[in-house]
Amino acid sequence: MRAYREAYVSPQGNKGLTQEELLRRMAAVDREYGERFSHATVSRWESGSTRPTAHRLKVFGEALGLTSTEVAGLLLLAGLAPDFESALVVSTGAGRSRERQMEESPAPEPNLAFAGSPEFRGSRNTSSILMGAMRLLATRWLPLATFTVLTGYTFSVIGWDDSWMPIVFISLVTALVLIQGLILPEPENRFREFLWVTLFFLMTTPLIQFAPVKMDHYGLNAIDGISGTFVPYMLALLVNLSVASVAGVMFHVLWGFQNSGNREETIALRRAAIAVVPPVALVYLVAIVFSNTSIFIQYALVLPPVAATFTAMLALRDPSVQFTERRREFLLSMALAIIFVTSILGSVALLGIFLSPDYPMILPDHSLLGSWEIDLAGLGYTRAEALDHLNLGYLWHALTVFAYLELL
Repeated sequence: MRAYREAYVSPQGNKGLTQEELLRRMAAVDREYGERFSHATVSRWESGSTRPTAHRLKVFGEALGLTSTEVAGLLLLAGLAPDFESALVVSTGAGRSRERQMEESPAPEPNLAFAGSPEFRGSRNTSSILMGAMRLLATRWLPLATFTVLTGYTFSVIGWDDSWMPIVFISLVTALVLIQGLILPEPENRFREFLWVTLFFLMTTPLIQFAPVKMDHYGLNAIDGISGTFVPYMLALLVNLSVASVAGVMFHVLWGFQNSGNREETIALRRAAIAVVPPVALVYLVAIVFSNTSIFIQYALVLPPVAATFTAMLALRDPSVQFTERRREFLLSMALAIIFVTSILGSVALLGIFLSPDYPMILPDHSLLGSWEIDLAGLGYTRAEALDHLNLGYLWHALTVFAYLELL
């Protein structure tokens, strides 16, 4: 139905109809379509969340000037006829006989996706949702974790060099995660892939901040026996990968269950928030417990906008949310203005913090679980030199996060 609506060419040569225009044309055939239905109803028709009726499809075909063959094809696709010949009989015979089946009934196999998009398609049953979550762990977490371990051991065979190898190691793993999640995502789960990859990226960039002082924000480099090797960075990357993957599973399950019932029971924004906020909160909880003060302060500034952005993106893709062309233009203009202003303010803030001599830098020597000593002399730094290196690392970390969020 959506394909026919968007492909419709008016006598004036204009291509496509809005959902409101479609209803007006259908109301000209049967006035009840102008009295009882709205664009949200059309969205449910097009997404498959309500079962079509023969009467509706014939009114739809007459409103768009479809041939009886095209209407028969719609009837056959909707399962309202056993074969094409029967569908053709229904479409041509008793075409105006008013099959009063205006009560909308649930579709037999509604998809978990938004209208016209492939995300989260599949059965709404619990086993399908859980299988999708397990597939994420099997096809994403396991290969990436294996690559992380093998890369770390490869660097150790070459000869681990603390001066440059940590950044290369972190960059390689991060690049592969971004490629898998953003360039080669699962077609039916693009939004989920985008979310968990973003969370992994935000959890990993602090490693760039502390790499110049040969430390990490989890304190793994302070553990005797593995300090100064590739192991702390490998473990930190595995922690980030595991937490981000669990967050992706949480989103997949929550979003699946949010859409397993009647979509009209809750508003789109609430459904989106229930699916997005808990995974983001999990990442912040991990930062509070296992990371140091500077990191969860930074996360407190970064994660809420990320959660708000993903919630808004998810809600706006819901078929029940529709905008007029004027409102779309207004929202686009506002979004561009916000991006421009925040870009300037963010750049100024980053440079101000980097250039400020009195801005306090916090060494990664504590977490909520405890504190540890950093052997600065063994690392070859004075405290002042370590803080200078940390300041430079902060600049690279912040610029990386800022660039990613601007692209987001």
